Amino acid sequence: MPSASGQRTALRFTSEASFGVAASTTYKALRFTSTGLNLSKANYQSNEIRADRHLSDLRHGMVSVGGDIGVELSLGTFDDLLEAALSGTWATATTGSVSLAADAATGTLVRTAGSFLAEGFLPGDQVLVSGFAEAGNNGRARVEAVTALALTVDRELEDDVAAAGRTVALVGRRLKSGTVLKTFSFERAFTDINQYALYRGCAVDSLKLSIKPEEIITGTFALLGKDMQMATASHAATVTPPGTNSPFDAFTGSLREGGQLVANVTSLDLDITNGRSTKGVIGQRSATEIHEGGFGVSGTLSAYFMGQELLAKFLDESESSLEVVLQDVNGTDFHTLRIPRLKYTGGELDNPKEGPVQVSMPFTALLDSTSGASILYQRSNA
Repeated sequence: MPSASGQRTALRFTSEASFGVAASTTYKALRFTSTGLNLSKANYQSNEIRADRHLSDLRHGMVSVGGDIGVELSLGTFDDLLEAALSGTWATATTGSVSLAADAATGTLVRTAGSFLAEGFLPGDQVLVSGFAEAGNNGRARVEAVTALALTVDRELEDDVAAAGRTVALVGRRLKSGTVLKTFSFERAFTDINQYALYRGCAVDSLKLSIKPEEIITGTFALLGKDMQMATASHAATVTPPGTNSPFDAFTGSLREGGQLVANVTSLDLDITNGRSTKGVIGQRSATEIHEGGFGVSGTLSAYFMGQELLAKFLDESESSLEVVLQDVNGTDFHTLRIPRLKYTGGELDNPKEGPVQVSMPFTALLDSTSGASILYQRSNA
């Protein structure tokens, strides 16, 4: 009998209707670089005291699922897992067709009725403006500030009196950190030997992202779950192919620190955690639910040391923010990651014998009162 080849392994998943119960036999294929998803069992040794000094017995205990899935971040493939990691729901925002004016002097889109705030627009959003008579006012823009009746954008506007039939809409969808727990069934398919491991009741416990120059953006989703079943036939009646976009890289994106574009950052490592756990109950060999913990976002920003401005934010306990735009190679699509409020918790200066001095700045994200979240994630795809 041949052994399974790593290159012939497929990984796929589907949402669950209830804990441990797949909602559908339609699975989504997942692009991945590694997986350590496995079943584990607790075990308990007898404490019996014997004159012959030997262990009399060992019993198996509760089963559980855990492990990491390594990925190269790209558009369209990981939307469900990003949603689960942030415990939120992908949402859109739009004015619909309304009356808007453009004010060139202030760079604002102005209305007299309705509310940009109530419609869900936030600073940092990438939006699409359409319907203006002045063609230069139409197109994509970044939101700089929001009030109920005014939306300030980074696009150079032309004066345009108010008229109906104009629209501002969020590009794609946006995700905010929240309290929504989602679980999945994952199938690990060893296609060359027709063996299929089904991991049920899996939740995303954490997500690590690594952004470095001259490298593909990589991530690690850490899962925990209920149990695993082996079979000789796939549990998936249909498998939806993954997205085909190229992985994101760091050199075609941009980064803002404290609201300012910066070009001296050498790496950004991000850690999103949910603190989830599984616990046993009498009469059950596996968990009956996922228990929630506290949500947290932390990371480390490293940059060339060019002065005290960045380091001073740690020394003075000043709050700051981060925004990273990851641009697709097609020049149109993107992922944007925003931390609107953070504090640096360290500032270590590296002093190599040769080469530039770097400063390493660990940070912790805080709840932002404007967005009601500590991290926001926008994708360009609908």
